[in-house]
Amino acid sequence: MNRIFLILLAILPFCIKGQNINDVYNISAVNYQGTAKSAAMGNAMGAVGEDISAISINPAGLGLYRKSSFAFTPSLLTTYTKSEYFGNTEHDNRTCLNINNLGYVVTNKSKNVKVNWAWAMNKTNNFNNRTFVNGFNPNNSLIDAYFAEIIANDIYDNKDLEEYSPNYIYPIWATYLFDFNNDGSLTAYVPEGGIQQLKGTLSWGGTNEWTLGSSININDKLFLGISINLPNVNSNKITDYEEVFEDGGNTYSWWQQETLYTTGWGFNGKFGLIAYPARWLRIGAAFHTPTVYNLTDSWRTETMSWESTFIVPTSHFNYTLQTPWMLNGSAAFIFGNYGMFSVDYEYVDYKSIKLYAPNYDYGYYNDAIKETFKSSMNLRLGTEWRYRNMCFRGGYSFYGSPYGIIPTDGLYNKHNRNSLSCGFGFTQHAFSFDFAYVYTLQNQEYNLYSQYSGYYNEIALNTVNERFNAHSLVFTVRVKML
Repeated sequence: MNRIFLILLAILPFCIKGQNINDVYNISAVNYQGTAKSAAMGNAMGAVGEDISAISINPAGLGLYRKSSFAFTPSLLTTYTKSEYFGNTEHDNRTCLNINNLGYVVTNKSKNVKVNWAWAMNKTNNFNNRTFVNGFNPNNSLIDAYFAEIIANDIYDNKDLEEYSPNYIYPIWATYLFDFNNDGSLTAYVPEGGIQQLKGTLSWGGTNEWTLGSSININDKLFLGISINLPNVNSNKITDYEEVFEDGGNTYSWWQQETLYTTGWGFNGKFGLIAYPARWLRIGAAFHTPTVYNLTDSWRTETMSWESTFIVPTSHFNYTLQTPWMLNGSAAFIFGNYGMFSVDYEYVDYKSIKLYAPNYDYGYYNDAIKETFKSSMNLRLGTEWRYRNMCFRGGYSFYGSPYGIIPTDGLYNKHNRNSLSCGFGFTQHAFSFDFAYVYTLQNQEYNLYSQYSGYYNEIALNTVNERFNAHSLVFTVRVKML
């Protein structure tokens, strides 16, 4: 119970800050987008190498390039969500065009020790999605959850409320949706239940990692690689929440919109190796240091009732985010010139996420993050088979829940993400064209009020069951410099 309480409490917005723990996890997590070859093989490229996107997994793969090359990868992503709330089901979707990566590799043709260099941009996360929740709630209102929060924090008037929650709860008071009584108690002008609740979320953007990497090829037996990386975050989210009810034959509603933009740059380093213990086997290992981001949140809220409108002007807050470190182990089983099987295993320490700010103490939230998140793992499998100048590929990837490798109850296995992929490649002289299709599925449960309040005890009454799936078409053009 204490563990669940910490999880719910940590989901609260960071007081006057726009970011919440779910947003912090989304920025910290890595979901490789990849070239068409990499995507088709489930991004199981740690020991395969010779691919622009593989540099983000194991920079030692640069050493396997024989000729200087340029690659460019656009993709088309369509996401679908199905949300169930109080027996009602809603569907929503979003389609967008992305650039997964581009890069250039320069090779060295010396005899024994070869040093290759690369410059690349790889997309490591994609935030494009849209969701819609709609249901008739017979039990409570979001304002009831806010009342629980106000009481728990000993707030008895609007002045204390404005200092405590200027962006979310105070605007609801300012639009005459509730009031403080003389004795400090609360009166709501929205009924406790019997209301239609609607919530829509539109998100876009992603994380792009700009890389300068190098790898040493020692006698075609051992490859050592290093990369210096500058990831860039561009996360955008608009959330609309509305409640509609009838009273005395009239229809009333209130609405609140939050707009949140997160931007910034980070820095990390990656180190890797690939070895050939046998002609049919490659093994690889890589270590990714934590990324240290300098981020800026820009957010505003607008609240509207049947009485008035209250707008909180755009606010800005700068802070530092440290993401988890990561270990990658990989292997590729080679069947001559005919094909291969590859496997990647990653260990991610999500409990090492930390937040810092010069004018705000994140100690409490860092403790909650450490208690909430645990170590997790990612598993990726891939295969490629050649016929003349064509290649046929398939893959599977599993990205584990941040709540731990071994779930302790149903709550902790709702954030696993699974992907199936396939594709083909065609090479003609110096030109190569690759195509991939990737299907991604994720199921999760969350409380409708979790973005706003974690103090309300009746969380089971407001559970949203959400099914997310995505279809991605990926195209890569590669040119080798003869």
